[in-house]
Amino acid sequence: WAIAGRNQKKLDQVKRDIQKSSPSLESISIDTIITDTSKPSTIHNLVNEANTVISTAGPYVKYGSHVVEFCAKYGTNYVDITGETIWNKAMLMKWDSIAQQTGAKIVSLCACDSIPWDLTCYKLSELLREECKDTVQKIDCLDELQGGASGGTVATIITAIDGEGESTRFEYDPYYRLKDGTRSKNKTKNTSPITITRVNEYDGDKRHTIPWVLSAVNADVVKRTHALNDHANGQALTYKERQVVPTFKDAFVSWFGLVFGATALLNPITGGALRKFVLPKPGEGPTEKQQKNGYLLISAVGEGVNGSKAESAIYFPGDPGYSQTARMVCESALCLAHDKDKLPVQGGGFYSPAYAMGDVLLERLCKTGSKFASRVVHVQDGKLQSKL
Repeated sequence: WAIAGRNQKKLDQVKRDIQKSSPSLESISIDTIITDTSKPSTIHNLVNEANTVISTAGPYVKYGSHVVEFCAKYGTNYVDITGETIWNKAMLMKWDSIAQQTGAKIVSLCACDSIPWDLTCYKLSELLREECKDTVQKIDCLDELQGGASGGTVATIITAIDGEGESTRFEYDPYYRLKDGTRSKNKTKNTSPITITRVNEYDGDKRHTIPWVLSAVNADVVKRTHALNDHANGQALTYKERQVVPTFKDAFVSWFGLVFGATALLNPITGGALRKFVLPKPGEGPTEKQQKNGYLLISAVGEGVNGSKAESAIYFPGDPGYSQTARMVCESALCLAHDKDKLPVQGGGFYSPAYAMGDVLLERLCKTGSKFASRVVHVQDGKLQSKL
């Protein structure tokens, strides 16, 4: 394997850091490739002989488009950690047909946004179908997490606020596009609340929820997987996602802080000060200790059209935006590079993480630190079947 970037000295330092991180890596030879993603002439060397490319240079609307283009043309598999669904949709419409011809699997959003939620919905749909002979129609996700702010993510948000990026309008949402160019009949509606709510006002749970800032992104990726689902048969899916906090006081402080921060960032005067003096810059983020103390837990319930109900939980030990993002995108790349014959979908094209890799990716993640469990909790007609 090799690492690529613009600066040879920095690449050499990365090599030394990698080799020092573990005695077993000291003897490993790591190649380097000089590439500037803003200069298409340098990308040939990156993708020409590669099986799979991991792209981590964002904002992707600025630095990622040429890499996707070359991977699609050369038949090279591709994964990234973007959360920029508007950019990804534009890439899909431009290069999906080419990727199908060359065999390149292009899989974006292989990080905290949105692998955990995409796999959750994928598995709940599968469980309802296989054990209950039912079709999923509703999924509710509750997020519990601790993590730091990423300078790269902040840069992406600022890029969107400044209006930079793809502005192409399409006849319909590209995430509904099937491989033959037609529109999927499997629709998805995002009903995630934008205000404070109770976890469940009927069961005595006193915890409250606030909007999760990435719920719209996750809902979009779930939409893509559901659109490609051959078993949905035109059934619409309702998706809801919320972040759990212990008390109403916590919910109010978090929600008010989110609203205040967004308003300040949008204001030309306060926004400039925040960008310059407060917000982390690209490359900055939580300390190693903070990363180790982070975590992500998603508890979800899926309901079928016949009344069947299933629930699941998936856990990631570590900061979801840093250490776990690195693990997710690396395991995604290894799926495409080494598990080709095991993957649920063959052939090239633009896919969501769960649709492209499914159980193969989940198994890799569980072998390297994640935990996942699911069970059927209610069957409308027939005997209850439960499987952990």
